[in-house]
Amino acid sequence: MLKVRYKNNITQFLLEFENWNVKAKVTGIAFRKLIRDPIPDEAVRRISMHPGYTNNRDWIEALHQAVRDEEAFHEGKRLKDNTFSGSNSSGKRKRDKPTTTKITKKPKYTAKEKRVYQAKKKEEKVEKGKAAP
Repeated sequence: MLKVRYKNNITQFLLEFENWNVKAKVTGIAFRKLIRDPIPDEAVRRISMHPGYTNNRDWIEALHQAVRDEEAFHEGKRLKDNTFSGSNSSGKRKRDKPTTTKITKKPKYTAKEKRVYQAKKKEEKVEKGKAAP
């Protein structure tokens, strides 16, 4: 029974769990705890708001409904986030595609061109130094 996992389908989970319980014959609080542990906390909170159940069958039905409500909530939330109506007045805005700037390659300079450029810069520095009395 511990191998049964909840995979976002409470009906399948409860069916497998009850099939295993036919052999194990677990009842009471232990049975409820084994079912409750793999279920998401939000769904357990939903069932905790209901009054206490003395019969396991009533508790399982209430749990089934609470988990179904939680699954429907998450499904609706997922659908709402993934869809866009196309209207300008509602829904999320479409983001503009980022503009890609054109990358220019740096030109390759020869050694002679580099020496000429460095000499030119030295002359400019000398001229700036003389002009500031």
